[in-house]
Amino acid sequence: MSGSYSHSHTPMGGGRRGLDADTRPARVLVVDDEPSVAELCQEFLAGEGFDMFVAGSGEEAVRRIPEVRPDCILTDINLPGMSGLEVMRFAMSVDPDVCVIVVTGYASVASAIDALRQGAYDFVRKPFDLEFVHKIVKSGISNRRLALVNRGLIDELTRKNEILHHHEQELRDRVRVATLQMTNLYDAGKEIGANLELGPRLQVVAAKAAEMTAAGGAIVYLRRESTDHYRATAAHGRELALSAIDQTHFVSGDGGLGHSAEDQSPVRLSARDVDGGPAIPGLREPRVENLLAVPLVTANQVIGVLVVVDKAGGFSGDDESFLMLFASQAAIAVRNSQLFEHTKSLDRLKSEFVAVVSHEIRTPLTSVKGAIELLSDNRFFQNTEQQAKLLSIAHANAERLLVLISDILDFSKLESSSLPMNFERQKLEPIVLQATQNLRTLMEEREIQLEVKMASDLPELMIDPHRIAQVLTNLLSNAIKFSPASGGRIEVMAENWNGCVRVAVRDHGEGIAPENLPKLFQKFTQIDSAMTRTRGGAGLGLVISKGIVEQHGGTMSVESEYGEGSTFYFTLAPAPQVAAA
Repeated sequence: MSGSYSHSHTPMGGGRRGLDADTRPARVLVVDDEPSVAELCQEFLAGEGFDMFVAGSGEEAVRRIPEVRPDCILTDINLPGMSGLEVMRFAMSVDPDVCVIVVTGYASVASAIDALRQGAYDFVRKPFDLEFVHKIVKSGISNRRLALVNRGLIDELTRKNEILHHHEQELRDRVRVATLQMTNLYDAGKEIGANLELGPRLQVVAAKAAEMTAAGGAIVYLRRESTDHYRATAAHGRELALSAIDQTHFVSGDGGLGHSAEDQSPVRLSARDVDGGPAIPGLREPRVENLLAVPLVTANQVIGVLVVVDKAGGFSGDDESFLMLFASQAAIAVRNSQLFEHTKSLDRLKSEFVAVVSHEIRTPLTSVKGAIELLSDNRFFQNTEQQAKLLSIAHANAERLLVLISDILDFSKLESSSLPMNFERQKLEPIVLQATQNLRTLMEEREIQLEVKMASDLPELMIDPHRIAQVLTNLLSNAIKFSPASGGRIEVMAENWNGCVRVAVRDHGEGIAPENLPKLFQKFTQIDSAMTRTRGGAGLGLVISKGIVEQHGGTMSVESEYGEGSTFYFTLAPAPQVAAA
């Protein structure tokens, strides 16, 4: 490095301007084969606050660069041996952000431009002013430090992006798992809700719990009413012990299952916690490898405990959280079934009570009716007109009571599916004629016309003639009751319809409002209480008729328009064809 150099600058700020924003002095390596030039640069830049290092050749610079790790390299391009460009390339391979400033003469400006293309920060032409060199060095070091800060920010941003991506993926996985769980819970809820009976519902709960947790089996324990005792009531994948029926298997607070019930919290146990593995009460093979028990809680009351067992690898916290969700859903369904079973039991007891009472009332009422008939017989007793009138009223009301009691007994038997049926192969026509004949006197009294229309090709039916006559009598009685006297008209029709025989009873009376149609087949229900008082009836005739028809495999329906009359339909299936001999 040859030429003239000027120095007319006094350092300001105590000579610390090379520190910039960094807390340590910048390191500068001067590479020059002329010791005087190198020493001059070293002395001047050191006075500006830089840590200075000197190399007399390119080879020496290459040796010192990995050790010194300079922030800035001030190198002559034209060095003997290894050139300044080769030093620059080596330095940038060690530190891509190193600031390289090349020194060149007028004759080698093209080389300096080439150095800029290859990554040099700037170049200085000889001869140079040391103050000018200082400005370039300081600017280059500032640029390097900005680049390092920028690189750090980019690295930090990259790391944060990776963390964000990881969290995003984790969130996606959690959403996917949660969606799958909600779908499973929804599907399980549909399966559980398909049957309101307690026994089948408990089996579905156990099966779905084992399926959704990949467990080897599941057991449902229910709490006995008004006690702290629990018993196994359903199992999937495991077999209940024969002695498990109606036996207490654990008490609240006793053992792992008891603690789950008492604390309303999940319990996990495995062979690591209990020698030989946890024991499950009520199973034929009580020992299991691991278990997860969760309480069945509804309205803040524990009604049972759901236990899943023998999962490969054991149950996790996710299994625990998910089974708690499922248990809260299952608890509501199980409680509804318990209430349903309780209601059915009460309804059965009520029906049995009504049947017993009705049966006991019918016997003395029959005697009373017979006595009234005897008192009304002029062959034995001579009654005044007033006495005969009173006896007639008593006889009519006794008849009404007997009909009511018969209806109640029939209804009770229908509810318990014990109404006797004597099926036989029979034509419909004589049954229709019998029912209309029984009520003809009443129709004549009210001056109501009756028209019977029956298709000529009706098939034989497999029916109980007495019960079908009862249905027709009920429908005709209703038609007479709600038809206007003196000019009313009733039609009875029978036809082939959609592979069965359809019977219709039509009146031209008041009709039924649309909002009242659903009430027709409800027990003990009359459309209009005022009508009930004036026209009588217990509200069981249509219910009994519908039940009889359904026991024959048919259906009953109604069509009505308020003010225009009503038509009641019921269908009966044809009897099976007899094979030809």
